[in-house]
Amino acid sequence: MTGVTPRYRALADTLRERIVSGELTPGQRLPSAAELAWEHDVGRDTALKALGVLRGEGLLFIAHDNSIRVGPARRRPASEPEATPGTLVRLPKEATLIARMPTPREREELGLPEGTPVLVVRIDDVEEVHAADRTAMRYT
Repeated sequence: MTGVTPRYRALADTLRERIVSGELTPGQRLPSAAELAWEHDVGRDTALKALGVLRGEGLLFIAHDNSIRVGPARRRPASEPEATPGTLVRLPKEATLIARMPTPREREELGLPEGTPVLVVRIDDVEEVHAADRTAMRYT
């Protein structure tokens, strides 16, 4: 069936929008998968799959107490405008580099084909996102 959004994807989209809008703030605890399933009238497995999508995008994490929490959502502008093939981004020593799959919005903004990951540079609680297929990184 064309045009039908899977229920897990719809739930992930709803939660993502709440995170991006600031309604759900960094560090905030989310309800359990069972509670989300009840609230959104989906099965627990559907809720778990939606949470997995958002964890893969870096928007959620599992805290030390096993709760599901919102990850840091603040971003700063990339150090270079649009990345071109062979772009080199120099990283300060305190930076952490993470590879993950992009959010739908990041995929659109960076013009990424489906399945292409992003490289996320994190310094303290701010991030910048780069297309992995056309960016090289080097610690300075």
